[in-house]
Amino acid sequence: MKKKWIHVLIVLLIAMTIASCSKKEVMPVQVNTILTQATKAALEKAADSVFMAVNTSGMIALISVEGEGDYLLKRGVSNIVTDEPMNVDNYFRIGSITKTFVGTAVLILADEGKIKLDSSISHYLPECNVPNGDHITIRNLGTMSSGLFDYTHDSLWTDDLYQSNFLMPFTPQSLLVYAFHHPSDTTMPGIKYDYCNTNLILLGLLMEKVTGKTVEEVVEEKVVIPMNLKQTFWPNSIFLFSPYTHGYYLVNNKFQDASNWNPSWSGAAGIMVSTIPDLKQWVKALAEGKFLSDDMKAERLKLVGGFYGFCLMKEGDWVGHSGSIYGYNTIAMFNTTKRITLLINVTTNYLLPATAYYAAFRKILTP
Repeated sequence: MKKKWIHVLIVLLIAMTIASCSKKEVMPVQVNTILTQATKAALEKAADSVFMAVNTSGMIALISVEGEGDYLLKRGVSNIVTDEPMNVDNYFRIGSITKTFVGTAVLILADEGKIKLDSSISHYLPECNVPNGDHITIRNLGTMSSGLFDYTHDSLWTDDLYQSNFLMPFTPQSLLVYAFHHPSDTTMPGIKYDYCNTNLILLGLLMEKVTGKTVEEVVEEKVVIPMNLKQTFWPNSIFLFSPYTHGYYLVNNKFQDASNWNPSWSGAAGIMVSTIPDLKQWVKALAEGKFLSDDMKAERLKLVGGFYGFCLMKEGDWVGHSGSIYGYNTIAMFNTTKRITLLINVTTNYLLPATAYYAAFRKILTP
């Protein structure tokens, strides 16, 4: 009798085990709460509407929601000669999104004690003779509150660039010459926001001064390699690697291919190249303050003008940056509450069409 009960018990245990395993194998179906069919339809409609309203040959957008996957939108072509479609793996120039890499590297160096954010730029770079440099701190440069003149607004710089058919090479020092022809706004440091590419040229020179390395080496060492961004780089040639999205700029009322115009004029303010997959990784890391101490994480979000931190933009829960360089307009943002990545790349920076897509998509994703 005892053996019979033992046999029955064993059979029951086996049955319970099988039932338990069966339950574990039945996975719940993922139900999208943001990227619903209705949301996707609205995004498609918005993409059509904006594409018809702006003057550009192509657009690609990636909307990624943690736990829900990716959704890709494409309009137009990446090459108006061959009609090649927009490709998620294509290289393109990211413009001022470069600032997020440089700014992060500066804050890492501050964590390492090599840079003090409250020290003046003239303390580190007396040889540059920065106007009002004794009163402009490293923090002021990173938060666009230095009061310095933006060299890209200088008519001499514009004339030199256009007369060279956009092929003229520039050094950081030569860019500062254009900027320093103009006086600094001495009322601004730390008080007012004024977007200025000159600030980043100085931050690049600062990084070189304190490390003894080139700015590109520092960015690669501190950010690109640790992030394993294999398709993100600081170009050492005017030519883009293939495959790449062609960028176009309006000159004399005609779009010209600007893909391989010399980008040296943008330097640490906007020279880098990347892809949509790499930017997807990077913008989330940027928003979360990867590689930074708690103090530096807080530092980068001390906003000036209500939305600009240390080389990043913050609009509500969206954190990231926009980028514009001849031929390309890009926006990379991450929503820290809803965990949404929004990336948009457009094949011209003329009239900044990516901002129209961003406004339309953001209204749908976070109404």
